[in-house]
Amino acid sequence: MKKFLLSLVLLAVASFASAQTILLFEHEGKVVEPGRFDVVAPMNEMMEIAFEMNVTNLADTDLNIVCERVVKSTTGGSNYFCWGACLAPHIDSGSCITNPGVPNIFSAHYMPIDENWEPVYGLELLIEYHFYDERNPEDKYIFEVYFKHSGESVVDYNSVEVFSNAYPNPANNVVSFNYNMPLDAQTASVAIYNMMGQEVVRQDVNVGGSRMDINVSDLTDGVYFYSLIVNNQTVKTNKLVISK
Repeated sequence: MKKFLLSLVLLAVASFASAQTILLFEHEGKVVEPGRFDVVAPMNEMMEIAFEMNVTNLADTDLNIVCERVVKSTTGGSNYFCWGACLAPHIDSGSCITNPGVPNIFSAHYMPIDENWEPVYGLELLIEYHFYDERNPEDKYIFEVYFKHSGESVVDYNSVEVFSNAYPNPANNVVSFNYNMPLDAQTASVAIYNMMGQEVVRQDVNVGGSRMDINVSDLTDGVYFYSLIVNNQTVKTNKLVISK
């Protein structure tokens, strides 16, 4: 009887150890344990805030690993996750066949937007992702991820990748700009001022576009200044020379 009980204890310990080491998780190049992760960031170009991990099967056979999503709290927006495939926002569970030693990518996506697909600063999401072998649903790895849309990032409008300098400069009849406006740019315009500080030209920027041309043929030769105005704030000012 004692030998039988000892065998059961050893079996239970072995099963527990196996359950605790069946998966390896890596985030940003480092091995991580289940727990909480805070992702406070602006949206990327896909209008999302994302969290990503590599999940590696440490067993010696293929495993079907299930991931379940549990929303704990949210102030708005939409979310979905990719595990095996990217799932629609209304789907809370997905599975992925994992091969031994081969990393599989898991990603969670939060879209802090309103019903008109406009970004909303300060929206939050607290969510859990439960990973487990489909044959052992009680042995779960639980990751809690907190998302928050932060507008605190500073866009460098002086970077020519965001908004180029005027060209040609000196200009004759037309001056042009190339740009890649950030997602939080709701309105933008370029204003041109003479040396007295008087506005002589103003033209709206199509924030969804990539180039604008301004007709300056009515301006006389001389030195001017142009300003980029985004969301009613001047974010960049440079010199412009008109020479005909």
